[in-house]
Amino acid sequence: MKLPSKADRRRFLKCSLLAGSGGLPLADILRLQAAERQAGATTKDTAVIQIWLGGGPSQFETFDPKPDAPIEFRGPYGAIATPLPGIQFCETMPRTAQVIDQTAIIRTVSHTTNGHLEGAHWLSTGYRKPGQAYYPSTGAIASYFRGPVRPGLPPYVRISEEFTRNPTIAAVMGSGYLGAANAGFVVRQDPFFQAFDSQKIQRATANLKLADDLTLARTADRQSLLSELDRLKRNVDATGAISGIDEFNRSALEIVTSGAAREAFDLSRESPATRERYGSHRWGQMGLLARRLVESGVTFVTMNTAPDSLCWDWHLNIVNDKRPADGSNGPSRGMDISGPPLDQMLSALVSDLYERGLDKRVLLLVWGEFGRTPRVNATGGRDHWGALMSILMAGGGLQMGQVIGASTPKGEVPAQRAVHPNDVLTMVYRHLGIDPAGHTVNLDGRPIPILPDGQPIRELI
Repeated sequence: MKLPSKADRRRFLKCSLLAGSGGLPLADILRLQAAERQAGATTKDTAVIQIWLGGGPSQFETFDPKPDAPIEFRGPYGAIATPLPGIQFCETMPRTAQVIDQTAIIRTVSHTTNGHLEGAHWLSTGYRKPGQAYYPSTGAIASYFRGPVRPGLPPYVRISEEFTRNPTIAAVMGSGYLGAANAGFVVRQDPFFQAFDSQKIQRATANLKLADDLTLARTADRQSLLSELDRLKRNVDATGAISGIDEFNRSALEIVTSGAAREAFDLSRESPATRERYGSHRWGQMGLLARRLVESGVTFVTMNTAPDSLCWDWHLNIVNDKRPADGSNGPSRGMDISGPPLDQMLSALVSDLYERGLDKRVLLLVWGEFGRTPRVNATGGRDHWGALMSILMAGGGLQMGQVIGASTPKGEVPAQRAVHPNDVLTMVYRHLGIDPAGHTVNLDGRPIPILPDGQPIRELI
C-alpha cells in the first residue's frame, strides 16, 4: 500500500477537523497513526541513555561551583580542577572531573518553571503543561518511531527507583496517548537502601525466562492464539478498535521467545571487575545495566534515580547533618549521600562507552527538572530554580571536551549562551534520526508536533 504523502496526511487532517468537532473515527486515527509512524521510521543504529536526577540537582554541587562567591552562595563544598584548563567541578565529583574531556557540560540550561511535575513533564516531553493528559515522553517517541535496534528487545526500558511518594511525577516518563506498547519496560529498585537488589530484575524479567525452555509447540500455540485474535478482530471489530492489540501481542511474543532480552538483562555476564568499577551500590549496577541494554539493542534507556523527587530535592540538607531531610527518611541529604555513587557510576559509564566503541552510537544525557537556588536558604538547603541548571552529555558522535555557556558569578542565571530544554531534546531526536519537526496523532485524531520548538545546539555538531 502506498503511504500518503505528508502533505496529503495534513490535508486529510485539516479537512476532517474543519468538517466537524475535531474527532475522527478510531479506524481513521489508527490508519493515520500507522502512516505517520512508517513515514517517520528510520533504520539508524543509535541509542540514548538518559540519567534522570529527579528533584533537581544543584549546579553548585555538581558541574558549576562558584568558589569565589560569598559562602551563602557557594555553599559548603569546595571546587577541584579538571583536565580542561580553567574548568572546575564540585569536589564531590572527582572521578567524573577526570573524564570531562569525553563529555560536554552545558551550564546554562534555563526555563521558567519551579514546579517538579511541570518541570519534569517539560524536559521529558518538550511540553510545559501536562493538562488533562501527559504528552508522550522522549523514550516513548523513540519506541514509537524507532523500535529496538535488535528484534526481540523492548525498544524503551525504564530502570527506576520505586515510586514511593509522588507517582504522578514518575508518570511523565510514560507514553501518554501513544499507549501501553510504548510505555517502556520497567525495572524498579528500592530508594531507601543503598544496596542493589538483583532479585528486582529477576522478578521484573521472570517472563523472559520462558525463552530458556520454550518449545516450538508452545510457540505455535501462542501464534495460534494471535491468529484467533486476528479472526476475532475481523469478525467483531469492524471499526479496528483493537488493531493495536495485535501489534502489542506480536511484540511481546517476540521478546519472550527470542531470549535476547533475557541475555541483555543478565548482569552476571559482566566480569566482577566491571561490576566493581561501576559500584556495588544500586546506581552503579543500574548504570551498568543501562549500558548492557543499549549495547544489546535497546533504543532508549532512562535510569531514573528519583522518580518521586527524592535524592536531589535539597530544601533542608546540602550536607548529611543527620536531620530528617524531607519527612520520608529517604536519601535527600545532599552530596554526602548522592555524590559518591553518582560520581562512580557516571565516570565508569562515560569511560565504558568510549572503551567499547559505543561513543558514536550511544548518546548519554544527565539532567533533572531544574537547578537549585543560588542562595543557601535559612535551613541550610537550596530550593527549586528553573532559571539555571547544569547538564552533562557524552558520546553521540558529538563534539566533546567542552563547556557550553557561562552563568553569572553567583550562579543565578545564564551570563552567556542560554540553552532551552527543547534544544537539548532536539539533539536527542537528531541523534535518533527522528525529525523533531514531525508529529504524532493523539486519540482525538489531532496532529501533535514532536517538539513545539527547539534548535540544534551548534557547538555540539
